[in-house]
Amino acid sequence: MKISLRIMDGDGEKVFGSGVVELLRKIEETGSLNRAARSMDLAYSKAWKILAEAEKRLGITFIERTIGGAHGGGSRLTDEGRDFLERYEKFDRRVRRQAEDEFAAAFPEWKKETEG
Repeated sequence: MKISLRIMDGDGEKVFGSGVVELLRKIEETGSLNRAARSMDLAYSKAWKILAEAEKRLGITFIERTIGGAHGGGSRLTDEGRDFLERYEKFDRRVRRQAEDEFAAAFPEWKKETEG
């Protein structure tokens, strides 16, 4: 069993979750939205849309972009974006741990089956 967390808006639309987290971490790792998208087997336009939607809905600028130049363009996390990402990941770990404990307490037979 895997418990996951995502932030949804009032209309039930996903705003932020593991996919955005992975995209942001890949941008941080590669220095490029394009390379991050490729490493996740996403079209650049899809990655751009995911990121733009999260920025719009949360009111946060997650990445700074540089265009072209002699060495090409790139992207890096803003201080605000990195701060949000780190706080979200900490929150996610704590909530997931609590949810797993609650699940194990409510369904002890599942834990026994998966420990085997």
